[in-house]
Amino acid sequence: MSQPLLLKELRETVFEYMDPSFRFHLSLHLPSLRSVEKRAHLKINKLILNDNEITVNKTTYKLSIDRKYEIEKPPLRRNGPVDHDVDEFGFKTFTKDIIMNGDVRMENHGNYDVNTLRRMSLRDEESVPMKTLEKKGIPKSKSTLKLTITSGNGEPWIYTCSKITKIYEGMKMLIATMFGNRTVIWDVDFMIISTKNLRWIVSGVKPFVRKMKLGCYRFANLDGLRSICHETSFPLNWLCFEASDIILGHEILVNAEYLVVGSQLYNYDSMDLLMKISNLKVRLPPISLNTFAHLMDLWLEHGRPVGTNWSFRVKGSELSEYISTLREIAQAIESDRRFIKMPMSPSSILSVSYDDPILHGAINRQEMIWTVKMEVLQR
Repeated sequence: MSQPLLLKELRETVFEYMDPSFRFHLSLHLPSLRSVEKRAHLKINKLILNDNEITVNKTTYKLSIDRKYEIEKPPLRRNGPVDHDVDEFGFKTFTKDIIMNGDVRMENHGNYDVNTLRRMSLRDEESVPMKTLEKKGIPKSKSTLKLTITSGNGEPWIYTCSKITKIYEGMKMLIATMFGNRTVIWDVDFMIISTKNLRWIVSGVKPFVRKMKLGCYRFANLDGLRSICHETSFPLNWLCFEASDIILGHEILVNAEYLVVGSQLYNYDSMDLLMKISNLKVRLPPISLNTFAHLMDLWLEHGRPVGTNWSFRVKGSELSEYISTLREIAQAIESDRRFIKMPMSPSSILSVSYDDPILHGAINRQEMIWTVKMEVLQR
């Protein structure tokens, strides 16, 4: 093997076992190594994407705008950094409608939401304070984009740029620099997306993602995940989302091997929503004892496929009393101190088990929290 080829393979192998953030640092400061770094396999344990911040494992990349006015007049004209884009008067600007090549909208809005936002925008533009500011003229100021890189155990590095003064443009450039133009599939074990518009890569191979958590979107754009992840990522191993009946039938959600529902809004009235979830392995947010009892009744009445396994938490001291009563009236096939098995169909059994409670109050028994598992077994 020739020496140049040997050195090339050696460099790629070394890059593969480096910390991702150190790789990005070398690539940024040593352009001769940039193409080698892009060809080496990249493995990220956790990737968090926010509006103005990226976290890669234990290193955070945060963008802010440093504004300096010729004449500072608090509270509106205040010198210093802000974590969001601002207009010429210093007011926060909403950049969700700004879509550049490669960007992905992470939330779908209904017509009502769009019209409401449009009316709010027009109202703000026609407001008296805004007209008053326009008459006074645009305040003279200087804006600088600042990137702060903070590692888990190191001092922060700070970079500034006066040519780009918008955070969304800076995010686009930062993501392209770190993740764009890769020639091999790169792995992300756990990706968290919490931004309305993801400023994503235009060119290069997309990541293979195993676990995905979506932010608190009212109507998450699950179709957008195919523009973010490599096609071999699907079906996802693990998906955490906010429940909405609009997306419960989406193939990406239905085919996820393990589903985690992030919403905390479930009660007895949301049972129809719960029953629409067809996934076998599901973790729910904490639910009330009444919701648990009603959910179990519906499973026994309508059935569930063998292998269905749902877990959740129930708060209060009444759970053990309820299970004790259930043993007496449900014709249990088998029961013990921490579980009960009941007939569901001629070929299946519903098993309900729970761990010892976690006590959050030494005196108040209402603070007991039980972890419950409902599982459908072969009879």
